[in-house]
Amino acid sequence: MSSSGQTGRPSLSVSADLRLDVDGASAHLVGDGQSLILHSSDPMRLWSSVNRASLPAGISRVDGPRAVGRAADALSDNGLRVDVTGPHGVLVRLGKGADSRAGRIVTGSRGVEFGSARALGATVRAEVPTGRIALAGAAIAAAAVLFAVLRRR
Repeated sequence: MSSSGQTGRPSLSVSADLRLDVDGASAHLVGDGQSLILHSSDPMRLWSSVNRASLPAGISRVDGPRAVGRAADALSDNGLRVDVTGPHGVLVRLGKGADSRAGRIVTGSRGVEFGSARALGATVRAEVPTGRIALAGAAIAAAAVLFAVLRRR
C-alpha cells in the first residue's frame, strides 16, 4: 500500500501480468503500481463473453453501463486506473485520472472516459460487416427523406 487516495483510504499498488481467456476471448492485464492496462485483440468478443459470465453466489448483479460506472468509482477510490485497449488504441479509461461528462451520462460515473472516436469506430467497424453498415445507412437515409416529404405535406 502507498499514499492516501481521494477518500483518505490508502491507495492500492497493483503489479500484474495476467492472461485471461473467457470463452475463447483472450486478454492480457499488465500493471506496475496504480496504472493497469487490459489489452484484448478482440475487445468486443471479450465484452460479450464477460457479460454472459456467471457471478459467484452472494454477489449482486448490476448489468451494463452502471456496472462499468461502479467499477470505475471503486478503482478511483483506491487510486487505480485501468486503460482498456484494443488493436486500435485506448477504448476506455476507468478510475483515477479519468474525468468525462459523457462517462457520467452513460455510466453514472465521471471516472469513465471513452477513447478517441477513431479507436472506438475502428473497433466497432471490425465487428460489423460493411454490408450491414451500408444497408443501415441507406435505410436511415430513406427514412429521413420520407420523413421530410411527409412533413412538408
